[in-house]
Amino acid sequence: MKTISKNQKRIFLTLSTLLILGSLKVTLAQDAQVKTILETFAKDYNSDLTFKSDQSFGVEVDKEMWHINATMASDKAPSQVVVAKGQPNAPTFYFVTNLRTLKELDQGKMNALTAGVKAFSTDYAPLDIEVMDGFQPSEEFVGEVLAFTFHFWTKGIPEMVPFGQHYTRGTHGAQAAIFYYDSGLRTGYGFLHPGQHANEHPLSKSNPFSSMIILTKGKVVARLNEVDYEIEAGNAFFIPPGMTHEVLNPFDEPAEFVLLMFGEGA
Repeated sequence: MKTISKNQKRIFLTLSTLLILGSLKVTLAQDAQVKTILETFAKDYNSDLTFKSDQSFGVEVDKEMWHINATMASDKAPSQVVVAKGQPNAPTFYFVTNLRTLKELDQGKMNALTAGVKAFSTDYAPLDIEVMDGFQPSEEFVGEVLAFTFHFWTKGIPEMVPFGQHYTRGTHGAQAAIFYYDSGLRTGYGFLHPGQHANEHPLSKSNPFSSMIILTKGKVVARLNEVDYEIEAGNAFFIPPGMTHEVLNPFDEPAEFVLLMFGEGA
């Protein structure tokens, strides 16, 4: 049986210490980046015109939790939005993301609602929303939190959303960038490469609310209740609740459109 010499032990301990210190240095550096970015968004939200109520929520970045407390102005103190590392003080909702996505949001390379888009709840999204154990969301929670997501993660006045092919993510068989969500309203931009087929999945073909697709470039085949219609740019078409709808691009050029979804349940 081999024995480890004192010199070997010393080398092993030195290497272990260096690895631990290196890991700690990386963690501290990432924490500093995360804190700086979150504080940039917090500072911007403090002057947001929609900041009209107190809000407490979390942001989990690469498995590390941060919490943000937004407090409205009172007779005794001005409004403030404070960022700190650690769990929120009470059960609430929290965003789940990573440093790479956080940097893209900060640099305006992607907007938050697009980062969160997914066809089904089991899909991955680089920015997701979860709730803590013990948090009891209201019936209006989804609409309210999606609107809040837009305003907290969109800097400046006016709050602008860049869109185009390179600002999209794949969902429902197409490329999409989200403009704005609120209770009873979803708006976005769509891009269809030649050969793409939106809403081909059986669970994606119909909605319980109304939609309108405004075709701005190219042409598509709209398959509505299993009947095909060729539609060119410069036209908008309405999709009532319950109608099955697929959008195909069998042509040689890309197609672009604006999508509006509205009504109860949207």
